[in-house]
Amino acid sequence: MENVTKLFNQATIRKVVAARGIDTTKLPTKEELDHQTIDWANASVIANRKRYYYRMSVWSGGVPLRFSFNDWQVDKQPNQAKTRELGNQAFKLARQLETNQFNVALAGGPGVGKTSLALAIMYQLMSVGQTAMFVSTAELLRLVNEKYEAPDVREHLNYVLKDMKKVDVLVLDDFGTEGSKPTEKGFYKPVHKDLRTLMYDVANARWNLNINDGKLATIITTNNTRSQLENMYSGQTIDRLYTKDTSCQLLFDNMEGVRSV
Repeated sequence: MENVTKLFNQATIRKVVAARGIDTTKLPTKEELDHQTIDWANASVIANRKRYYYRMSVWSGGVPLRFSFNDWQVDKQPNQAKTRELGNQAFKLARQLETNQFNVALAGGPGVGKTSLALAIMYQLMSVGQTAMFVSTAELLRLVNEKYEAPDVREHLNYVLKDMKKVDVLVLDDFGTEGSKPTEKGFYKPVHKDLRTLMYDVANARWNLNINDGKLATIITTNNTRSQLENMYSGQTIDRLYTKDTSCQLLFDNMEGVRSV
């Protein structure tokens, strides 16, 4: 009976193969199938890691933002040459970040496109398998303030801090807006002590002390100058976050505010 069943199954398989025109001489080997299984498993792990870190992002108002390089419109600014140059520079840095780790700073007035290009870089890197988190520093300050009266917020903040230290690409958006307004003499007071400590821990964890360079990519957008940020945070923190490499700085000088995201 067992042999009859086996012959029946083989006959059925031959019929299916013939009906579908399958070339049995080109079927994958066991080794090839094993490699395909491993590739699928690795791709699944990468996809799950990307989804996890992205879900840990801290968005302003809890609303995720989307922007790609295809969305960058040079005709929105009077100085189209400068706008095109910034878009090209951001795209070039994104391609370099696919294989290297370094920091990027986008600085200028509000609404000029800093966040848009930071998002474009982030999503470009996610498309090639890197993990990424977007963190609004103003929203991060809100979590810091609420953690004292809300245990669930405190627990969530601990996870956010842990992931900010490890994610491949960290975007710190509107860095500096979490600080107080400047005094009459233009001096910026230090930010909330807990936030200052948190940001130092993140900056330090993402910095390779052995070579004195970044080991993970951190992208900041800011309306403030480097010296103003040093007033808000420690010099060490800013030194590890705000790149001194001018080729990695996108300066939105003399740009008009035309907010897109």
